[in-house]
Order: sequence, then C-alpha cells, then structure tokens
Amino acid sequence: MESKVNYSIVGLFVVLLLGASLLTAWWLYSGGSSRQYSPYLVYATDSVSGLNSDSRVYYHGVDVGYVDEIRIDRNNPDNIRIRLLIDQTVPIRADTSAQLQPQGVTGLSVLNLKGGSADQDLPAAPDACCPVIPYEPSLFSKLEGGLNDTMVRLVAVSERIDRLLRKENLEAIERTVTNLDQITGTLAEERETLRALMQNASRTAENTAELTESGERLLARAEGTMDSLDQAIGRVSGTMDTFEQTADRVATAAEATVGFSQAGERAADEISRQTLPDMSLLIRDLRDLSRRLSEFTTTLDDDPSRALFGGDRRAPGPGEANP
Repeated sequence: MESKVNYSIVGLFVVLLLGASLLTAWWLYSGGSSRQYSPYLVYATDSVSGLNSDSRVYYHGVDVGYVDEIRIDRNNPDNIRIRLLIDQTVPIRADTSAQLQPQGVTGLSVLNLKGGSADQDLPAAPDACCPVIPYEPSLFSKLEGGLNDTMVRLVAVSERIDRLLRKENLEAIERTVTNLDQITGTLAEERETLRALMQNASRTAENTAELTESGERLLARAEGTMDSLDQAIGRVSGTMDTFEQTADRVATAAEATVGFSQAGERAADEISRQTLPDMSLLIRDLRDLSRRLSEFTTTLDDDPSRALFGGDRRAPGPGEANP
C-alpha cells in the first residue's frame, strides 16, 4: 500500500523553517533586540591590521555597535576612514575617543570607545556626513613609535661613541693621562717648596694686615694734624683781623688829623689835647702788636708744635741754644 505524501505542504514547511532560521540568526547577530544605530566616523592614523567590516565596537567593554566600512581617506591617504554604527542610546560625548585594541591571540582587533565625562554631545564635523570620534593610537603603536625613536637615538649615540673612540682621540687621552701623571709626580717632589711658598704667602698676608693697620693709624694722625692746622690758621686769621682793625683806626686818625690841620690853630690846640693821646695809644698798640707777631714768628720757627697745639715751651735739647 503506497503512502500518500503532499509534497507541496512539505516544501512550504521547509521554506518556512528556513525563513525562521534566517530570522533567528539575524536576531541573534543583531544582539537579540531591534537596535537603532547612528553613524559615526573615525580617522585612524596608524595601522588597522586585524580590524575588518562587522568588527565589534565596545564602549568601556560593552558591545554598542559594529564597524560598517573601512577604506583609505581620499583627502589624506595617511588616514584610514572607518565608519561605525553605534546604538543611538549610547551617549557619545565631545571627549569620547576611539582606540584600536587587539582581541586575544587571534590577530583580530576591535574598536574600544572611552571617555564621555563631558556634558556636551559630540558635534558633527562641518565637512563630514556624521560626527567624527577622535582617534587615539593604540598601545602597540605607541610602543612601536617609542622603539623607533629609541633606535634612532641609540644609533646616534653609537655614532658619537665611535667618533669619540677614534685612534687619535685615544692617543690624545693617553697623552693627557701621561701629563697628569708627570704633574702629580712633580708636585710630590716639590711638596717642601710648596709648603714654604704657602708659609711665605701666609706671612705676607699677615704683614699686609699690619701695614693696613699702620696706614689707618697714620691717616688718623694726619686728620688730627689737619684739625690743629685749621685751628692755627684760625688764630692767624684773628690776628690779621685785629691788624686790619688797627689799620682802620690809623686811617681814621689820619683823616681826623688832616681835618684838624685845616681848622687852624685852635683846632691844632684841640688836636694836641685830644688826638695826640689817642695817637700815643695807637702807636703803643701797634708796637704791642708788632711784638706779639715777632714772638709768634719766633715760636713758630723754634717750636712749631707749641705754636700749633699750644702748651708750655719744651726744654731745649742737647746742643740747642736757649732762646
């Protein structure tokens, strides 16, 4: 007895089962929910080896989207243009950055987003279709760049060391060491001479100090002498003032005498009674002044210190005449 099978129903069942399988696979691939994605751009400045389309995008370790497209930037071939689709509910801030991160030992890479502490949303670039997330070189890229710089510096240092260790430089260093050895030996041989030289220098310094003190005392004495000389000059000035006053008196008396002579005999008698005594006094004063000036001159010649500083006359020394 043959079984009756409806192949149409079987075919329909297979088609429905295949469609359900495809829908289930798409649902599982999209994260198990109907997400809404927003496009973003990232311009990588280093190698993106291991990153391809459909690579996952993580935000602090949470899956938030995937890589939609990777190609070289037409405007700048040194940059790699990466287009991302990120869940609309994920807050992408102005300080959010993207970094390439290797995934295990498989050689594949993912994009990891970090930052996002600022309150300002990421603005869209003026010449781009969507906002551009800043790119930060990966740790391996930084290490590679640092190693390259280190190698360049090591090569430069090696070249300098080679130049320093040339034959002529080594010979110059050897001569310098030999000269230093000779100088050291000479100093050791002449240590007694050096010790004597240091002692002489010390005595010279002491003598210089004593000479300085003597000079200071001499200057102090000179200042005292200058003060005494100023006083003596003041005394001479006073004497000259007295002499000028006396001369004025003489001139006045002479004028009076001329007037009296013109007045006649009566005036002459009156002059005889009044003027002659004054003339006698004036002459006596002039004699006294002349005597004092003579004594002062004699004292200044015989004993200058007594003339300048005053005091008693010093006793004559041996062989000196008694004035």
